[in-house]
Amino acid sequence: MPTSDDEQDHEPVDTPAFTRLLSRPLSMLVFVAIVFVVTTVQAMANPFGAIVMGDYTWDYRLPLAVVVAVVILGCAVQSALLLLSARAPIIAVLGTTACYLGVMVGVDVPRWLTGMALVVAVAAFFLAVHRRALPTIATTAAAIALACVVIFQYALGAGLPLSAAWGYTFADGLAFAAPVIGGAALGAWWAGRMRRLRRASAQVAAAAREHEAEVERAKALERARIAQELHDVAGQHLAGLLSLADAAVEIDLLDADQAATLIEEMRAEGRFASASLYAALRDLRAESGSQAEPTRDLRALDDLVAYWTDRGMSVVRRVHAPVDDLPAMVSTTAYRVVQEALTNVSKHAAGADAAIDVRVGPHALRVSVSNTPGRAALTGADLHGLGWGLTGLAERVELLHGTFQAGAAPSGDGWLVVMEAPVSIDEGAVRARRA
Repeated sequence: MPTSDDEQDHEPVDTPAFTRLLSRPLSMLVFVAIVFVVTTVQAMANPFGAIVMGDYTWDYRLPLAVVVAVVILGCAVQSALLLLSARAPIIAVLGTTACYLGVMVGVDVPRWLTGMALVVAVAAFFLAVHRRALPTIATTAAAIALACVVIFQYALGAGLPLSAAWGYTFADGLAFAAPVIGGAALGAWWAGRMRRLRRASAQVAAAAREHEAEVERAKALERARIAQELHDVAGQHLAGLLSLADAAVEIDLLDADQAATLIEEMRAEGRFASASLYAALRDLRAESGSQAEPTRDLRALDDLVAYWTDRGMSVVRRVHAPVDDLPAMVSTTAYRVVQEALTNVSKHAAGADAAIDVRVGPHALRVSVSNTPGRAALTGADLHGLGWGLTGLAERVELLHGTFQAGAAPSGDGWLVVMEAPVSIDEGAVRARRA
C-alpha cells in the first residue's frame, strides 16, 4: 500500500504559483526569448569583438556568414527546447545537450558556445524541479557522458594526439559539466524547499481547520452552558413565581396585607427571572474573552434553602461534614442537583416538605433530596418544563464517574433524588464502573 511519500514521488514538487508561471505560454515564450538573446549575444561576442578591433583573421572551412547563421539557428533551437521543460524535462536536457554538441562539431567553433552549455544547465534545473532525484541524476550523468564522448571524438578528429585529446576533453568536459551539475543541484535544492513549504502550508491549513472546529465546539459548549444556566437559574425563579401565584390563589381576598406581600414577592421573583434571562442573553451577545460569574456550589446551600423557605416551602437541611474543601466540579454539580430537585418539588409537588441530606466521606460525596407528596396529585398539564433537567444532571454526574438516581421514594410516598460522586480519583473504581 503506497504511503504519502510514495505518492509524492509522482507529483511535481514546485509550488502552484511557480508551476502556473511556467505553464503560461506567453510567460514561457518571454523566458525562452530572453535565453535565446543572451546565448546569441554571448556566442557572437568573440568574433564581432575581434572584427570591431580589426585584428580578426578568418581561416575556417565554412564562411563566416554561414557559421554565424548556424550558431544563431542552433541557439534558437536550443532555447526552444526549453519549452519542453515542464512536460518532458528529460527530453529537454538531452535535446539541449545534443544541440550544443551538434553546433560545436558542425561549425568547429567550440570557444564561441560557452553560453549554450548554460542553457543545458537551465534545462537540468527544470528537470530537478519536476522530477525526483534518481531520474535527475541519471539524465544529468547521461548528458555529461555524451558531451565528453563527443568532445573526445572531436579532439581526435582535429588531429590532436591521444594525450592532448584527453586533456582537451577533461578541460572542456569539466567546463560543460560544472554548470549542468550546478543547475541540477540548484533545482534539487529548490524542489526540497518547495516540498517543505507545501507540507508546512498543508499543516497550517490543517491547523486552521482544527482551530475552526475547536472554536465551533467551544461555541456549542458555551451555548449549552447558557442554556443550562437559563434552566437552572431562571427556571428556579420562574418556579418560585409559580409557587407564589399558587399561594396567591388560596389567600383570602379580604386579606389585603397578605395579598400585598405576595404581590411584592412575585414582583421580586419576576425581577430575578428577568435579570437571569438578561444575563444569559448578554452572554450570548458578549465578545470572546468576557468573564462569566462563578457558578455556585454547596457552600451556597444555606442561601438556596432560605430562598425556598421564603416562598413557603418547608426545607430541612442536614450537612454531616464540612463542604469547603470539596473539588469544585463535584461541589458545583451537587449544588445543581439540590437546586433542580427543589425546583421540581415546587413545580410538581406544591405544598410538599423537602429534606436535604449531605454526607461527605473520605472518598465520596452523597447528596439526597427527598420530598413528601404534594397537596394535589399531578396531572399531565402540571408536568410542564424543559424536560431535560434531570437528564442533564445525570450526564454531569456521569462525567464525575458518579451515580445519579431519581424516582419514587422507597416508602412509596414522595420523591427521592440521590447523587453520589467520588471526591478523589480511584482508577480501579473508575475502570470497574466503566466495565
